[in-house]
Amino acid sequence: MKAIVIFIASLVFMYADFLFAEISPVTISGLEVYFVPRLLLMYILLISIYISPSMSAFTGIVFGIMLDVYIGSVYGVHTFGIAAFVAFMHTAFRVFYRDVVAMAFVILLLTFVYESYIFLIYRVLDLVSLPVFDYLALRAAPSLLLNALLFIIIFVTALKTSKVRNNLQSKH
Repeated sequence: MKAIVIFIASLVFMYADFLFAEISPVTISGLEVYFVPRLLLMYILLISIYISPSMSAFTGIVFGIMLDVYIGSVYGVHTFGIAAFVAFMHTAFRVFYRDVVAMAFVILLLTFVYESYIFLIYRVLDLVSLPVFDYLALRAAPSLLLNALLFIIIFVTALKTSKVRNNLQSKH
């Protein structure tokens, strides 16, 4: 039951990521500003804390493959990235155990680094020609702001998912 709830929630967050991407870019003062949500990544990172690292890694690999196939430009970028960030989150969580503010900071930092990782890979492969400063000002910073606002929704969903897990464990 827990795996089904996590899978459905992950599908919803992946779909929401794609929906948000449809309204981006937004033109502000003649500049195209990109808001890229990473709801799925934040949810998977929270799963590693509140459910289990192995469930999070499995979900990350499955949905990373789905993202790679759907986007289709470079295969393995999202799969490797999500799996690596889940491993890092599991390591960081040992340090910040039960500190919600530090955990939120680490998740938002990892979301920013993940976004930069994707940009760097695409930049090295010459799939993106955006200068680094333009990337930071017009995509990374607005995306970080959006992800910080959306984190609350992800956090509440992860807590509810973990409560489903706790209720199932207490019944057995």
